[in-house]
Amino acid sequence: MAALLAEESADLSTRDHVLPWPFEFLFNNLGLLIIAIILLFFVMIMVRMMRQMYLSNALQVEYSDFAWLREWSNRVAKDLAMPEVEVMITQDPVMNAFAFGFMKPYTIVLHSGTVRWMSKKHLKAIVVHEMAHIKYKHTAMSMYASLLRMIPVVGGIFGWLLDFWSRRCEFTSDRLALAYLKDKDLIKEALICVHVGPDVASSFGDIAQQWQVYKTRGTFNRFTQTFSGHPFLVRRLQHIDRMSVEYGLSKKSKDSSSDTESEGYNGSDS
Repeated sequence: MAALLAEESADLSTRDHVLPWPFEFLFNNLGLLIIAIILLFFVMIMVRMMRQMYLSNALQVEYSDFAWLREWSNRVAKDLAMPEVEVMITQDPVMNAFAFGFMKPYTIVLHSGTVRWMSKKHLKAIVVHEMAHIKYKHTAMSMYASLLRMIPVVGGIFGWLLDFWSRRCEFTSDRLALAYLKDKDLIKEALICVHVGPDVASSFGDIAQQWQVYKTRGTFNRFTQTFSGHPFLVRRLQHIDRMSVEYGLSKKSKDSSSDTESEGYNGSDS
């Protein structure tokens, strides 16, 4: 009897010291948690260092002929109820732009090729798209998600899965640019110019788009897209067309297309 009482007492004592499962999980994986925190801190430092690199080597637009872009982006930030962004130009002939940052100050970097060949209207479309990545926390989430890409062996699988989310982020940013600027042709022209270059961008009309949509409608093409962080151009153009109908903007875009065409892709009006 005494042995049974002692065993029951020990069992009750053990139960009293059992931790709730969240705390038990953290306790059992404390080493992994510490490593994750260290890696996150490292990534945050790298993001801040990247900003310092651009501050030291790039040009902030307010000190250039594109100072209007900083003032305009501040107005957009107020309209979208989001933090103001700093816009910088770096030397790179490849037309591109990107945003980064997990807290203020957030940064948008424009390649010199972009500001050289884009008109003022098209630059606005590019900047609003990048501001959407900041507003919806895509830049911050990408930083956190990068930890999963660092995991040995399975990091590549996590990266492939995260690219599904990344492509949705691009669609979301395209939609915000469309909703804010209310001109589907402007958004499409900016995307086309970045993808195929200013020399042939005007040739990528409705016929070319329809033909390439037809040629890329297969399952293998969609599978190939899963290895890209961005949706293919033809699908982004299709998405903008669908959203413009949903937003009731298709008629207005036609009316405004003549103004856009008159500017062309050359940035001389900036």
